[in-house]
Amino acid sequence: MVRFLDLGPLLVEVDGHVRSPGGPRTTVALAVLLVHADRPVSVDTLGEAIWDDGRPRTVSTLESHLWRLRQVLEPHREPGTPWSVLVTEPGGYRLRVAAGQVDSLRFGALVQEAGTLLDRGEPGAALERCEAARVLWRGRPLGPVTDRPWAAPTVARLEELRAQLDERHVDALLALGRPEQALLELGSALGEHPLRERLWARRMLAEYRAGRVDDALATFARARALLVDELGTEPADELRALHARVLADDPTLRAVPDPARSPPAPDLPRWSSRLVGRDHELERLASLAGGSPLITICGPAGVGKTRLAVEAAHRVADTFGDGVWFVDLTGARDGGQVIDAIGTALSLAAPPVGSPSDALRAFLRERRALVVLDDCEHVLAEVASLAEGLGRDAARLVLLVTSRERLDLEHETVVELAPLAVPDDDQPRGAALDLFLDRWEGAAGPTDPDDLADARRVCRAVEGIPLALELAAARAGTFTLAEIADQSEEDPGSLSGLGRRRQGVRPTVYAAVERSHRLLDDGARRLHRSLAVLPGPFTVAAAAAVAGTTPVAAADLLADLTHRSMVVARGPARPGRPSRFSQLTIVRAHAARALDDAGETTAARDRRDTWVARLVAAGPPRLGTPEDVARTRALTDDAVALRSTLQRTLVEDPSARGVEILADLGAMFWFQHDATAEGARWIEVAHDRDAGGPASTAPEVALRLSVALATIRAFAGRLALAAPVVDRALATLRGLDPDPGQELLIGDALAVLSTCLGFVGDPERARAVLDPVGDIVGRTADPTLALAHRVRTAMARLGHRDPASVLGELADVYRESTDAGNWFGAWVSSAIAHTAALAAGEPATALRWSDTCLAVVDGTGRQQAPLQLEQRANTLAVLGRHDEALRVYGAARAQNDHAGLPWPTVAGTEELLARTRAAVPEEARERIGRGVARLTVADFRAPVALDGQTQT
Repeated sequence: MVRFLDLGPLLVEVDGHVRSPGGPRTTVALAVLLVHADRPVSVDTLGEAIWDDGRPRTVSTLESHLWRLRQVLEPHREPGTPWSVLVTEPGGYRLRVAAGQVDSLRFGALVQEAGTLLDRGEPGAALERCEAARVLWRGRPLGPVTDRPWAAPTVARLEELRAQLDERHVDALLALGRPEQALLELGSALGEHPLRERLWARRMLAEYRAGRVDDALATFARARALLVDELGTEPADELRALHARVLADDPTLRAVPDPARSPPAPDLPRWSSRLVGRDHELERLASLAGGSPLITICGPAGVGKTRLAVEAAHRVADTFGDGVWFVDLTGARDGGQVIDAIGTALSLAAPPVGSPSDALRAFLRERRALVVLDDCEHVLAEVASLAEGLGRDAARLVLLVTSRERLDLEHETVVELAPLAVPDDDQPRGAALDLFLDRWEGAAGPTDPDDLADARRVCRAVEGIPLALELAAARAGTFTLAEIADQSEEDPGSLSGLGRRRQGVRPTVYAAVERSHRLLDDGARRLHRSLAVLPGPFTVAAAAAVAGTTPVAAADLLADLTHRSMVVARGPARPGRPSRFSQLTIVRAHAARALDDAGETTAARDRRDTWVARLVAAGPPRLGTPEDVARTRALTDDAVALRSTLQRTLVEDPSARGVEILADLGAMFWFQHDATAEGARWIEVAHDRDAGGPASTAPEVALRLSVALATIRAFAGRLALAAPVVDRALATLRGLDPDPGQELLIGDALAVLSTCLGFVGDPERARAVLDPVGDIVGRTADPTLALAHRVRTAMARLGHRDPASVLGELADVYRESTDAGNWFGAWVSSAIAHTAALAAGEPATALRWSDTCLAVVDGTGRQQAPLQLEQRANTLAVLGRHDEALRVYGAARAQNDHAGLPWPTVAGTEELLARTRAAVPEEARERIGRGVARLTVADFRAPVALDGQTQT
């Protein structure tokens, strides 16, 4: 008969003789087999445990160690007979044992029996079981491999059982009326487990029953001080209630309690701080717990899944009469360890017969219970299999799971947990700020109103992730709020807890993400770290480019990363556009560090910049064509990639590539992109770089960049600065002999510049710029440029002819442009027709042309058209529709400010605006002006609704 003494230094008893299992590697092998007693253990599992120093190993070497172990376990085996204790199975080995042969299994069974006997009101028998179990415990289990990572879950389970044994031993003594003996046992038990509140409660009760009331009250004070100092939390309800009963000299405390079983108190963690910003989610979970057997809280690292699950469990605990338990699966590595962790939390001993899984199902089968399974993403398949089985066998059970990805089971209800709302211009408070200030003010006192801007910076930098907000706030007293905001913006992933470590580990944002990162395969890891060079929303195409893979492969990997909460699905920027994704800032900070550690940062940036340059230069598309619109939309979808490339190629590491990109984009892209002010900054930077750097830019490229600079300056009303650039560009053009492709691109850019100069009131230069456009049309007969030239020529005639006579020509140009699918011609001709009709005294016709023009603009995807809205407001004012006019004036002014344009831009606006304001009562002006800054072109393609009344 073989017995395994694993509760202390690992020993083996064979036929009454106790001995060591052998050398260090043999001891490790036996410990691994005992952790998986009577279950198969793979060769890899044994090898990784025995040779944890990374040294090479072979199956034959492993076999030699196991042969030595077999000699220890079966010294009297007859030669030629099979081994019966340590047997070989396909793919591995099994230590074939019964529960009575392993001290840890006998120990667990005795502890469970003691609890059952106490519940039945049999304290004498329970005491016998406790004393029998105590004999088996010789020290920390599985010595000398107690602290190996693979042993940690088993050791933790056994040490928890030891703590439960101490509690049940004391309970038995108290139930038998032996408080003085209970106090002797409690002294050593509290020395080993000073933070177990149940032991402190039993000490108070024993002292009270021994007639030492003052000692009982002093024990409460000591326990409270210890809990506050070590855990930062007040005692739980049980200890506080007992304290109140002692103070009240409750006579029922002196009697031995009724042994009838009472509903168990929920076995759940507690926090000293309050839950902030999750009221809606908490209500939903409380509602779901009443009817859903499996609820999964899913979300990214640090979003607060555990805290929400525990708070919800506390809220509904009264409705689960058979118990509420919390199971931390962080340390579990396989299905067996998942079952072990749950069994420990539920105080289940290993069964004498059958598997631990069978025992768990039997225990929960008829119970109305709630079990919280926390941190499941690394054992997802195992938890899913368990949940399926419990769903069939335990109809009254509710599982509340937290994970970074869902279980994907049919009966699963998923609650997606997003970061807290971040303050913005429309909502200056927000739940993220509420949480941060709650934690900050708890440590630093009331926040100075002048510091709120820095607090909002912290919230935006970490994108509302509760863990990061808590860690940032914990720096109160060490750094100023402004310094913390700077730290959060520079690297949110570096935020970490300060002060006392828990279990030797200090919580960090980086570590929270790293747990998910370790579960990824190589392809997903590569994509994860490559995405660090895209600091914002991106498409599948951009992701594929930076990772150096195909769009099909990138789409699959993004789906996996999204499922694992490592990437956030943002949806299309606009209807009909491709889906976009992004990394949360804390995830991106991790990715950036991983990219740098892999030595791939420069390569990923190079791939991004090459992809952007090819996207910009593809074709390149001609002015106003469908290809032009398609390119603008594609670049708008991946504006972050474009912006990052420009920052690198124009600012961080200037090169000709950045200048070429800006020249290929021209000024018109930024108009279409509703980013005129941003475009102006980039073009100015590129122009300065090209003018001051080495002469590496082709003269045709430099010319197109100069034309874009003149256009953007003229559009902003800076004619004095635009004029010399225009003159130099025309002089340069006269000395160039570009190839046909470059000549047409130069012609397109000049057509845009001439149009812009005509809009802002410089007709002479507009004509001077238009002349070479006509020359290029004459040489090439290019239809696209010819249409642009005709549009601009019709526009020029408006200043020299009766407006009514020009309307017909503009209508013809508009039809020709729409037939050709050229949005530029349709836009400019309809905009000028609007102006011509208004000048001709036909405001109703002008308004129809305004509708047409805005429809063209909206069709290109643009949201802003400040000049056209300003003219529309003027038209409405002339028509006497003052309420509507005032609203459009407000939107036009907001869009002008966004584009960096002067106000007003159109002649006659000041007079008509003053007339409109005078016609609208003061109290109505405030009502009409609400929300105008958020209006877009699409809002004005139909009559504007004011307070539910359609104005016509």
